[in-house]
Amino acid sequence: MISIRGVKKSFGAQVVLAGVDLEISPGETIALLGPSGGGKSTLIRCVNGLTNFDVGEIQVGPSTLKPTRDPRESRAAAREARRQVGMVFQDFQLFPHMTALENVAEAPVTVLGLTRAEAVERARELLARVGLEARGGHYPRELSGGQKQRVAIARALAMEPKALLCDEITSALDPELKGEVLSVIEKLKAEGMTLILVTHEIGFARRAADRVAVLADGAILELGPAAEVIERPQQERTKKFLERVLG
Repeated sequence: MISIRGVKKSFGAQVVLAGVDLEISPGETIALLGPSGGGKSTLIRCVNGLTNFDVGEIQVGPSTLKPTRDPRESRAAAREARRQVGMVFQDFQLFPHMTALENVAEAPVTVLGLTRAEAVERARELLARVGLEARGGHYPRELSGGQKQRVAIARALAMEPKALLCDEITSALDPELKGEVLSVIEKLKAEGMTLILVTHEIGFARRAADRVAVLADGAILELGPAAEVIERPQQERTKKFLERVLG
């Protein structure tokens, strides 16, 4: 589904990705763990075409992302990649002037060319899928953080992606609201959605992820089955990170 080969990215003198290789199979859930600044969010932004990288290649289904000096080529490749993968952000990024239903229905109309009626019907189905069928007429200011994040997930799913990228989607939520969002992610996994999760929720990663990749200093330190990496890390840096997170 997604193939990341030799990806490097620097912001000025700061190396953020130092040559990352990672293969994600269709239907696989992989959690990206590691200290802040390790390159996790930058990596998935590269996969979604939101951040250009300097070296390497990313294959997203039939689409290929690679460095280019032609901005038109770059934009076209990013658009194709985004038809394959949706992204959910930490800060929701909902349109404040639109209701939950309108937020979910907007992209299928403007990007996919659905009629308004078709998009609204799809939006209703997706809001029901994330447990918000009664909140379609509410504006973001009238929703809890957990509800807003579930609307954001429904909005990403409205484009019918084959994979979903989640960037710390519970870190801005109160503890009691995290569960309702994580349960939606577990449901998507059970349905066969390919998932890449940037998260510090170690318990959730162990339970839900097929594999875990630990990133630090722009490189993958460890990669393997979730329980094996979390319970029996081999690298000292990984051990220290898990000790700090788990207390």
